[in-house]
Amino acid sequence: MNADMTPIERLTLSRSHLAHALRDPVWLILLRRWLKEKPPG
Repeated sequence: MNADMTPIERLTLSRSHLAHALRDPVWLILLRRWLKEKPPG
């Protein structure tokens, strides 16, 4: 982040990053976790 940004601009950017992170479907995250934890066999 830029040091010249106002608190409002920083908040807006943070919200934008959060919204982008939440676009990944929850079911896909859970599927990856389940496949990772699934015992072999």
